Amino acid sequence: MKSWKTVKTKTAYECKYFNILEEDFLTPSGKIYRYHIVKRNDYVIVLAREKDYIYLIEQYRYTTKSKLLQAVAGSIEKGETQLRAAKKELKEEAGITAGKFTKLGWFYAYYGCSNQKAFVFLAEDLKFGKQEPDDLEKEAGIKVVKLKISKVKELIKSGKIKDCDTLSAFSLFMLKCE
Repeated sequence: MKSWKTVKTKTAYECKYFNILEEDFLTPSGKIYRYHIVKRNDYVIVLAREKDYIYLIEQYRYTTKSKLLQAVAGSIEKGETQLRAAKKELKEEAGITAGKFTKLGWFYAYYGCSNQKAFVFLAEDLKFGKQEPDDLEKEAGIKVVKLKISKVKELIKSGKIKDCDTLSAFSLFMLKCE
């Protein structure tokens, strides 16, 4: 199969959190199309497990105008490893440190508009301390929620957990750990 070729790229929008590129590309059939691509840092998702329990967080999300139950997650900063980002986010958002991290896999977060990757980690051998949320997370009322794994399954089945990252991470967890 012939490859697709980028013929022109320009930045259509730029901010602290992401860029939007406008790219024209040539398909194998010879047609030119335009695509808008969201460029963001890759990120981590962390499921913290203690025996038959999973620790999630709940916080208000402005974009949905609602509180959501979700896994710990956050961006991988420039020069930071995936594991370091997972440790940092777990400590900041949940106040948890872990003696053991296992990478469960990764997936493209929004491949219809981005090549951003999400790396999923399982954290075990947990130690509990103080959360270190940033100012916006404080405003969002971030709190840690301890749930039996069976309860997480119920919440997913009933549609009460709506976050795609949490659903994807929990799927990897169920396939690889249960």
